[in-house]
Amino acid sequence: MGFMTETMRQRAEEFVRNWTGRGDEDSDTQQYWIDLLENVIQVPDVRDRDVAWFERRTASGGKIDLYCGEARFLVEQKSLGVDLDKPAERQHRMVTPVQQALSYANALPASQRPDRIIVCPFDRFRIYNLETDPLCERPAAEFTLDELPANIGLLAGLFELNRSRVTVQKRLSREAGVLAARLHDALAVCYPADDPAAHDALAMLTVRIVFCLYAEDAGLFGRPGRFTAYVEASDGRHLQGDLRDLFRVLDTPDAERGYLGDELKAFPYVDGGLFEADTPIPPLNDAVREAIVGIATGFDWSTISPVIFGSLMEETLSHDERRSGGMHYTSPENIHRLIDPLFLDGLKADLTDAEARPLTGGARTKALNALHDRIAALRFLDPACGSGNFLTETFLCLRRLENRIIGDLDNDGQLQLDLGDGDGPVRVTIDRFHGIEINGFACAVARTALWIAEQQMLADTESIITSTLPRLPFRDTAHIVRANALRYDWNTLLPAGECDYVMGNPPFAGHITKSPEQNADLESVWGKGCDGYLDYVTGWFRKAADYLAPNADASFAFVATNSITQGRPVQALFKPLFDEGWRISFAHRSFEWSAPSTENAQVHVVIIGMDRQDSPLPVLYRYDRVDGEPRPTPVDNINGYLAPGPDLFLKARSQSKGTLAPDLSTVHYGSMPLDGGSLLITTREEYERGMSDPIAARYIRPFLMGKQFINGIRNWCLWLVDAEPQEMRESHFISERVRMCREDREHSRPGTDKYKHRNTPWLFRDDHQPREPYLAIPEVFTRRRRYATCGFCPPNVIAGSKIYVCEDPDLVNFSIIESSMFITWQMSIGGKNKSDPSFANTIVWNTLPLPRMDDALRRSVCEKGRGVLDARAAHPGQSLADLYDPDFMPPDLADAHRELDKIVDVAFGAGKWLGEDNEARMQVLYDRYTEMTGMGR
Repeated sequence: MGFMTETMRQRAEEFVRNWTGRGDEDSDTQQYWIDLLENVIQVPDVRDRDVAWFERRTASGGKIDLYCGEARFLVEQKSLGVDLDKPAERQHRMVTPVQQALSYANALPASQRPDRIIVCPFDRFRIYNLETDPLCERPAAEFTLDELPANIGLLAGLFELNRSRVTVQKRLSREAGVLAARLHDALAVCYPADDPAAHDALAMLTVRIVFCLYAEDAGLFGRPGRFTAYVEASDGRHLQGDLRDLFRVLDTPDAERGYLGDELKAFPYVDGGLFEADTPIPPLNDAVREAIVGIATGFDWSTISPVIFGSLMEETLSHDERRSGGMHYTSPENIHRLIDPLFLDGLKADLTDAEARPLTGGARTKALNALHDRIAALRFLDPACGSGNFLTETFLCLRRLENRIIGDLDNDGQLQLDLGDGDGPVRVTIDRFHGIEINGFACAVARTALWIAEQQMLADTESIITSTLPRLPFRDTAHIVRANALRYDWNTLLPAGECDYVMGNPPFAGHITKSPEQNADLESVWGKGCDGYLDYVTGWFRKAADYLAPNADASFAFVATNSITQGRPVQALFKPLFDEGWRISFAHRSFEWSAPSTENAQVHVVIIGMDRQDSPLPVLYRYDRVDGEPRPTPVDNINGYLAPGPDLFLKARSQSKGTLAPDLSTVHYGSMPLDGGSLLITTREEYERGMSDPIAARYIRPFLMGKQFINGIRNWCLWLVDAEPQEMRESHFISERVRMCREDREHSRPGTDKYKHRNTPWLFRDDHQPREPYLAIPEVFTRRRRYATCGFCPPNVIAGSKIYVCEDPDLVNFSIIESSMFITWQMSIGGKNKSDPSFANTIVWNTLPLPRMDDALRRSVCEKGRGVLDARAAHPGQSLADLYDPDFMPPDLADAHRELDKIVDVAFGAGKWLGEDNEARMQVLYDRYTEMTGMGR
């Protein structure tokens, strides 16, 4: 039904007043639709040809008045007064306006065909739905210009997200992925299990068959359905040999084929390497034959998005293999978060500028040709290319820009066509794209995705220049090599002096989850500078910087785990790069990763682009929600913590040195059980059984980890530091738990911390429990809350290892940690669990740059902290999670925090309360840290 607002209706009424009684097809069409789309429906960037294209030429010789590819409709416009039911001569035949539009739609490549046709003589709109009425026999909707305000929702609905070209491609590509998986499963039965060579052969056979399905639907095999008919004519017993024969024919030039039957002779020479190797094919069966025919029928493989489909093809890898490699897949939206600021936004702006040049004197033609030269010369390297998503999407985007240039030159009468041995106007080729990937199947998928992308874009170019371009055999091949990128010399694939951009999505393996082999990879790249806290992805940053060292104009960008911008890894990664002249040219702060695969990677990542230029200003992309849209902001500098500000490298400050702030106390870990759960009591039944034992009851204590503390959940533990041996022997409950703990520790690996404590199984590994009331600081708390969720506990409540503790009799530590200054510091330089703040004493608390306070200021800070506790006490029975829910935070508590912030901001040297401006707070904190440490850059 579409959507409509009252303001949209009012804008439609104004449109009706402006256009009633006028409209000439030749002079008014563009202004009419720009006014309707831009001013009434408020579609952004209407003049961008990615959104709308006026007077688009078709292969049939006509011109489409308006083509909206993203919204999937085209318009056939007629002058006011034209009878929409009366045929007129167009391209030597008599057709009605809708028949004329339908012929234009059918002449477009499959990837661009609309699903709606609108015919409009300025005073009337007829909308045809090609999905339900492919022959356009009757309108799905019709209304007059006067009725537009009541029907504007129908037109606005054409631009809804769920109808967009990208959304439809996603759906079709997911369907294709399901079909490919069905084929893969049928083939897998024919191969021996647990044989790596068989796995590779199976993957390659799957890719080849899927490409053949695409090729026949895209018209590359000539007669429609030729491959399907070839398979259908075979049977399970002969299919093995028939496919082997076909693949050899596809890899053999016509002059070298010798004597072939009519069926095989009809298939063209493909080349490009896809069918080059003699991949082993096992004996097949009728189930495979039926699977191929089944997935070929009723689905148009030429409509798939090669970017999305490449990811889905990788789903045929085992889940264990993908997890162990740390591989995650990239959606087109996330790809654009990297490639747009890296190079695409600049190229689009340059094209817009070129198109705005005057036609007279050839200025426009010269600018367009110069930009075409520049785009065609670009070379790209993805050293962790997976299924080629970044390379394929980049190729598609550059070809769309090239097609736009071709269309401009064609419309200006300046296009030079030479369709002899070359591709004529097409100069952006896949041989400018280079990838490194450790998995052989992914390499094959990447090459195939790029071939499919190339064919789709050639079809689009044909629809612009109305000429047939050579398709087969493939002359261009993307340079994809199978190698360990951290051990391989990238110059072997693409000399650094010829590379313009390095980009990609390296494996997500944190410093804790790295395998021994991955640790060795990192050491080979970083050498003596290898820090054990570095994530695997940092190897690509180091290697890219080394690779591009001789090329001052090149730049690189990677998707990375967000932990590389937190805590200790920041200095280890970024200081050497900054010292070598690299800067962060753009960065996306932490956001939630999404992917088109069936097993989405729910991780939180950053994107970081680096170059060695002085301009333009770096751009920082912020997120209000981790699953939201980014907000770009130009800033003077982006530091390694992805914050606007100077390049600081905070070093963890040891407990022995204490806090940088003289007024703050050191904080310590709580006590870690390391007991296999034996000393913890986690259910009501266990608690009641323990309390029924009179000896055990004396030693059962409340036990809290961070989550329990914040949410008011109570667990218990056996705290036996003061228990006597006789008591523990006589208590059945205690002796049973101690026995369990001893067995758990004794069965752990010798030399580990747990094994070392096997002789004291009644004790936690350590005892950091305060003997006085203490401040409890959860290690992790949700990023949605505006303040840290800390509080006080009596000494009989045992703090576990996910809580930090310190004695705080006058509330100064509590007051500071509950301030906006502290949470700003934590969010900027502290570690994170996904995107949730992760408190640490050495890197966050001990480095907090709070200058010494005089007695009066200290008393004021503590007084305002007491006000926060009083506001909490006014809401008895509420957990910290309840009180600090950002949607329901009590106003009196919010007021108390505001009053606290007013004095704490001044204590840090702000000069005044900074309100909601955490960026200003961050600047104050960086300034204080620089002053108090003498560090900075």
